Amino acid sequence: MIITIGREFGSYGHVIGRELAKKLGIKYYDKETLAQEAKKSGQYEELRDFYEEQPVNSLLYVIATDSRAQGQRRVPFQFLQKVAEQEDCVIVGRCGNYILKDNPDMVSVFVHAPKEYRIDKTAADRKISSEKARRLVEKEDKARAGFHTYYADERWNEADGYQLTIDSSVISIEDAVDLIIDFANRKERQKNKAAALPAK
Repeated sequence: MIITIGREFGSYGHVIGRELAKKLGIKYYDKETLAQEAKKSGQYEELRDFYEEQPVNSLLYVIATDSRAQGQRRVPFQFLQKVAEQEDCVIVGRCGNYILKDNPDMVSVFVHAPKEYRIDKTAADRKISSEKARRLVEKEDKARAGFHTYYADERWNEADGYQLTIDSSVISIEDAVDLIIDFANRKERQKNKAAALPAK
């Protein structure tokens, strides 16, 4: 089972991902832990832009057919696909939904919440003013959108790119975790049911 989680800043998507991995007893990966894996494999220099998000700063919305973009995407795509092949895991961010879209065992989730809710939560969690929280939310959302567009050739927060979307302002972290697990189990049952049908 591979579960990828995209998330708006301040929506608690990373917390949901961590708790999900803990409840399922599987590996949890985010930008930092994937970077550690890349260093262990000796591929970090090749993947540096993918983890330090340099493409977002230099070419915010590069055209997907650009040869430079294609070359820069190939190595991180292969690396993330290899990670997913090795073990069941939860992957937060890093365009996991797009890179692993052809993996039949992948469940893609996007966690979102109203902007004002995310601003209030960010201000409270970080003990900063609402204005600073607003700027941070807007900055991080813009960076994630740019990064996703660069590598994934699709809009970051559009429902078509995900199998399940969750508004974390109307459901608890614990219930969000249970919802994802239920969805993943139902998807697996449906896949097995379809595989058992006689060929026409």
